[in-house]
Amino acid sequence: MFRNIDGMQQWQLEMELSHLIGWLIASRHSAEAAEESARQHRTAEKETLAQISKVRQRLGLPDSEIGHDSVPSDQEGG
Repeated sequence: MFRNIDGMQQWQLEMELSHLIGWLIASRHSAEAAEESARQHRTAEKETLAQISKVRQRLGLPDSEIGHDSVPSDQEGG
């Protein structure tokens, strides 16, 4: 079951294993944080779209979808 390895090889393999496990844990935490951030951004987007809809109604404008193309960028002078 176990290969016949000397102490130095075993130490190196244990260090590599420890590093890989640490990387895996850090990666999982990072992914969880990114998912939470994305959820927060989606919630904020929904709230902003609701506010936009209310303002448009108050202005007497029709309620329409707002896509990425509809929002002027700073570079376009908007």
